[in-house]
Amino acid sequence: MNLISKKDLLAVTGISYGQLYRWKRQRLIPDEWFLKQSSYTGQETFFPREQMLSRIQSILELKDQYSMEELAKILSPETSDTSVSIEELGTIAELKDFLPMLPALFGKERYDFSDIVILLCAARAAKSSGLLMPQIEALLRECIPAASRQKKLDRMCCIFFADGNPHIVFTKDTDELVFDNGIEKKACVSMNETASELKLDYQKIFTD
Repeated sequence: MNLISKKDLLAVTGISYGQLYRWKRQRLIPDEWFLKQSSYTGQETFFPREQMLSRIQSILELKDQYSMEELAKILSPETSDTSVSIEELGTIAELKDFLPMLPALFGKERYDFSDIVILLCAARAAKSSGLLMPQIEALLRECIPAASRQKKLDRMCCIFFADGNPHIVFTKDTDELVFDNGIEKKACVSMNETASELKLDYQKIFTD
């Protein structure tokens, strides 16, 4: 995992120590992202670099548009209780090619918020890995039924290749994936960030 120290984070983003810990108390930044590690000065706090920089950018962009309570709900990995139909999902451009597959993938006619996040993350990771549409569809058929049983969104969706074949793994977003030399990691997509994006862009669909 690519980490950034607290000192470097404050320097890069321009936020203060007080802001950082206030946002933590307000649940805008997950506790799990504050990682204590030993350093030559004793113990130091580190963060998952990409997730943290993306989260702070989102907070800075949105803090004047929403109350802290609203923003915490948008940015938290907690799922919306709303279930939606295929027709409603037709407004999400990235999902249009996959809509005919949904009943077979999930075994139902209405879909939870976590179902949509899992599907979108897997599709994005697969496309970023250079897979063609038939390969993406085959991969989704393999992974979605198992992945949809877990509802937590504090995960990364990662594509890796073993013996030339693509596979998907869902792992906690603070965990580092370490493979042997025969396995190539291609792309990872944050489920937490994807969930926040969906809540922002499609509030009319995913509003409780």
